[in-house]
Amino acid sequence: MARVLHLLSRFDIGGTERQLVERLRRHPRGFEPLLACCELYGKFLPPIRALGIEPMVVPLRGLAHPSAALAVARLAWLIRRYKVDLVHTNDFAMSVVGLPAARMAGARIVVNRVDLGHLRPNFGVAHRRLEAFSARHADIVCANAEAVRQVCVADEGCDPDRVMVVRNGMDVPAFDELAAKPADPLPVETGDVLIAVIGNLWPVKGHRTLLDAAFRLRDRHPRLRFLCAGEGVEKPYLEQRIRELGLERTVLLLGHRTDVPALLARADAFALCSSAEGLSNAIMEAMAARLPIVATRVGGNAELLEEGRGLLVPYGDPAALADALEKILSNRAHAREMGRRARAFVEAELSLDRMQSAHEELYRRALENIDGDMMRARRRRVIVSPWC
Repeated sequence: MARVLHLLSRFDIGGTERQLVERLRRHPRGFEPLLACCELYGKFLPPIRALGIEPMVVPLRGLAHPSAALAVARLAWLIRRYKVDLVHTNDFAMSVVGLPAARMAGARIVVNRVDLGHLRPNFGVAHRRLEAFSARHADIVCANAEAVRQVCVADEGCDPDRVMVVRNGMDVPAFDELAAKPADPLPVETGDVLIAVIGNLWPVKGHRTLLDAAFRLRDRHPRLRFLCAGEGVEKPYLEQRIRELGLERTVLLLGHRTDVPALLARADAFALCSSAEGLSNAIMEAMAARLPIVATRVGGNAELLEEGRGLLVPYGDPAALADALEKILSNRAHAREMGRRARAFVEAELSLDRMQSAHEELYRRALENIDGDMMRARRRRVIVSPWC
């Protein structure tokens, strides 16, 4: 059985971390999982330990810190020590240190790409160059949407034959179980029309456009309530702008929520106003909840919502956003059909079974050029290190 070493910086709550947990729960058949991280920290750590997987720690204090070179050496030793055949990196930092480590140890490497390069703008040009370098020199790039694949090929020069799309997967029965539970208290009343907006309060999520759209709809729909779940740096501005526009009863900043499935089950519709997305987990959950969805035509959103599964609007256009929400509010029969189609797509195309099979194919393709003698020789190697 081939061994796969998954790399993740830490186990915070986020789409990347959630998808890794699901992949480990339904790990590709014929491949033994191992896991290494920079910090044993985050709310997704207990679910991973519950699977019987204890992460190995490779300290990394930053890519510009001397610990980066030590992290590469430590990873290379772990790859040899545990006779790893394939390294699968799950975030930017681990891709940067994982690539040289895999090459030093003679293992193949898969690099995950789950966004359009927008999540870490503070790194600027240096970040983009490092990310592109890691993708170009990996054996396989695993993109979660066709839009992400196109960025890797067209903008970063990756070989199109080495960039594969594996969509995120959802544990639909588990989602339904959580959705059936009572939601935490909400500042709403019976008869209010609830639009769920799930996403951290970051500039990329476009909440400023949402406020302008909400202002346009307030007088026509006085019972309309936007339920914004998430925290982030935009919160002070949004709070001030809500007061300026008189939207205190219309736009409700709920902060971090741990009951998102139950919140979605209570909502009447869903909105996402982002300037960039990979394959949005928030949209996937809204689809599973059978909600009519309005989202910006960016990244992988169209791949999820085409063919009548949702409405797409340009980014940064509050008038278009308000008009699309008006269509949903004024034609409930059409909205229900939209939600039905969305749920059917999730069940058919975004299941964990499909994700598991796709990763099996991806791993086999990454290893297909390694002959049996080479793999057996790698497994016979014994490495002795004082780091043990």
